[in-house]
Amino acid sequence: MPSTARKRTHPYDFFARGKIGTSPSATFVFCILRALDVAIQYHILANGLGASMLRKVGFEVIPNGPPIQTSLPFVEGVGLSPYRLLLLAMAMGGALKHILWAIYFNREPLWISSAIAAPIYYAMFNSLNDLFSTTMFFSASITGRTPAVVIGSVLYLVGLTTETVAEYQRKVFKDDPKNDGKLCTGGLWSVTRHINYTGYTLWRTGYSLAAGNWYWGGFMAMHLIKGFGSRAIPILNWYCSEKYGTQWEEFKKQTPYQLIPGVW
Repeated sequence: MPSTARKRTHPYDFFARGKIGTSPSATFVFCILRALDVAIQYHILANGLGASMLRKVGFEVIPNGPPIQTSLPFVEGVGLSPYRLLLLAMAMGGALKHILWAIYFNREPLWISSAIAAPIYYAMFNSLNDLFSTTMFFSASITGRTPAVVIGSVLYLVGLTTETVAEYQRKVFKDDPKNDGKLCTGGLWSVTRHINYTGYTLWRTGYSLAAGNWYWGGFMAMHLIKGFGSRAIPILNWYCSEKYGTQWEEFKKQTPYQLIPGVW
């Protein structure tokens, strides 16, 4: 019978795989840093954080447009144009999703180094998204580029919903004592073997597309697919093969696609 004992096997693996438990200090750090990212994105979009740097390297910076007019004072009080408010909402949605994952969905202890490194990675790419959205060259808000905003928003909503629902389905399955030692293969997990990564790829690509138009959105899609293909998926393939044995082999036959339905 495959051993369930696990240790960290890759410098970029975020978890003590196979161990069930919590890591309060690492979880706290992770959540605080993810919340801090929303503040950073607000200052980029509302107060021009980074604008001088963009001008120095030759980009023409677009000023914030007229604030959105609604009957909700707390929305108007943000002081952002509808387009920039949309991007801030995307940053906030991603942060809330990650915080929900850390305090509710996740079953394995976080490494403190990963609790710091992951939010830095997210903040870096979110900042690039929002910085690019303020430039004439990249911004998807320019006349004629509206399809990028619409398609990006749809990808974001579909992706974030997919990732969240998939992780909820897996948690419900794993929390049932009758499923101890079993692999979650139903629901959205029958679409791709790493459906949470599929959802993540969709929403992160959508955010980048809505912010930085087709070039930046395309780059983000390729970056994520390459990252999952070279790091996260191979790690999980090894781990699941070791832990679940024949269950994993049967799952691979049942659900042949790893990340992209019908493709790969």
